[in-house]
Amino acid sequence: MTGNSRRDLLTLACCLNGQIPKDANWDAIIALANRSLTITSLAAAAKKSKTQDLPKDVSNYLAMIYARNAERNCRLKTQLIEASARLNDIGIEPVVMKGTAVLVSADPEEFGARILTDLDILVRPENMAAAIETLRHVGYEIELSAGEGSWPGNTKYHLPVVLVRPTYVGSIDLQCRPRGPSSFGNAEWLHRDSRALDIAGSRVRLPTPLAQIVLLLLHDQFQDGDYWRGLMDLRHLLDIAKLSRTSPIDWNELRGLFASGYERNAVDTQIVTADALLGLDRPATSGVGWMARIQFARRHFQLGRDYLAGPLTLLTLISELAHYRSWDRFGGEPYPSWRQEIERKVRELRRIFRPKPLGKL
Repeated sequence: MTGNSRRDLLTLACCLNGQIPKDANWDAIIALANRSLTITSLAAAAKKSKTQDLPKDVSNYLAMIYARNAERNCRLKTQLIEASARLNDIGIEPVVMKGTAVLVSADPEEFGARILTDLDILVRPENMAAAIETLRHVGYEIELSAGEGSWPGNTKYHLPVVLVRPTYVGSIDLQCRPRGPSSFGNAEWLHRDSRALDIAGSRVRLPTPLAQIVLLLLHDQFQDGDYWRGLMDLRHLLDIAKLSRTSPIDWNELRGLFASGYERNAVDTQIVTADALLGLDRPATSGVGWMARIQFARRHFQLGRDYLAGPLTLLTLISELAHYRSWDRFGGEPYPSWRQEIERKVRELRRIFRPKPLGKL
């Protein structure tokens, strides 16, 4: 089971890179691609490679999946254009993040390659209330919101708000700052490291490739806690690899944005994983420390052995105790009340040991 899991992951990674092997175990590869939400990326890679080695039923299945996701992405893009136009009307240019950034910059021949679960957009903190109200006026309903000033320890910020609209294919995840280390708390860096982009008459801001990689690192390693839990998000690792091919990435500059210790270890682990599975340029892993390489080995060892996740997560927490103050995924901003803060710390620790989310390996 575990040997097969690692072998299937490496085979799937090869396929995603356009290297379709002969005599592959397609049942296992497709099952893993579905679990990791990379099935449409696999379909796009197979389509692009034009290999003759694919069984007919596999080829037909992947073609159907790709076509359906391309249609869904068209509807998502239309939804984004409409929402952005309404925000533009009140002077807001939203920053597109993660899969939404991929959506607006995708080549036509790969438009169906990326599965999106929602539309991630970011506005300035002072614009959150107006953005929510504007979207509600055009039919969106609030599905999840903690309210104004809900960011732990800092009433200036609003926790993300999820908005849905009946008959629309995706929700909008509206944010005003990314979760992660405190050095990224002021999201003005994201507005600076992005460019205006016109999509069918509406304006959004598209982050630079380096900034997009930073956002993916913040989301997986810090917000979702993949570093603690030994998990891999293959969909986002593929995004990192593709972004690194669109523009030269100064990996030392990127790593330097994160403090030494826990933050750097978490980032280095993701870089090592992306390089090993999907290939980055040679300087990407130079200077990476031993902790990141151990954590990469742990990810592989844990794959298919879910019963090891709890003990290995506990060991990782113990190994990073010296950097306890930088663990907070909300930027190290405590509640003024000790009781509230202790309750939150307990919730956060319990969250680290929660069941594995959809799309994680």
